[in-house]
Amino acid sequence: MLIDCVVMCGGLGTRLKPFTYLIPKPFLTSNDISPFDYTLNNITILNLIKKIYVTIHYKSDLVEKIINKKKISNLLMIKEKKPLGTAGSLKTIIKYSKSKHLLIINGDVFSKINYKKLIYNHIKNNSDLTVCIKEHQIRVPYAVLTKKNNKISFKEKPSIKKKINTGIYVVSVKFLKDFFKKNKQETIGMDKVLKYSNKINLFDIGKKWIDIGHISDFKRAFNEIRDW
Repeated sequence: MLIDCVVMCGGLGTRLKPFTYLIPKPFLTSNDISPFDYTLNNITILNLIKKIYVTIHYKSDLVEKIINKKKISNLLMIKEKKPLGTAGSLKTIIKYSKSKHLLIINGDVFSKINYKKLIYNHIKNNSDLTVCIKEHQIRVPYAVLTKKNNKISFKEKPSIKKKINTGIYVVSVKFLKDFFKKNKQETIGMDKVLKYSNKINLFDIGKKWIDIGHISDFKRAFNEIRDW
């Protein structure tokens, strides 16, 4: 089954300044490749993607020039005149898309996952929305106190494992149309879309994922993606 893909590139990149004063996050390069190009390389080899929509806002004229140079015939840019949140542009995209499902990817992440397995998993589970998750380890910089049976114990600077949202989704277009019929706001976040669904599927993508939202993560990407 062919589906359409949405790459979200409209963010302001405030957490990665001063790098983003000149170039938006999705187009900054690490090891000579940007998250945007890395994503395109991984989805185009699937032979499952019919059309690619790219949402743009910040420095949109520059972004248009960068993308137009790539001469991708099945790519359409959706320009936001003002920030519409992480899901606002989907209202426009579902008017164009003839696909039953959308693969949605944040433009500022490096990820090497099995997209084919993800898409088939979503369809097999008949989900409204599949959220890609990843195990993330958080180190607490203090001793943690616990109390059990009136006994107190301390654990020095423990590591806690949590499942995090990676900003990659597969969503039913029918579900999105129903959502936007009942949610008329122009600016809307993906968190509200998630709360609306009663049929959410979780898909663990493994370890090959980096969000370059912070300078430390951007530097980490330089060292890690070469081994992927």
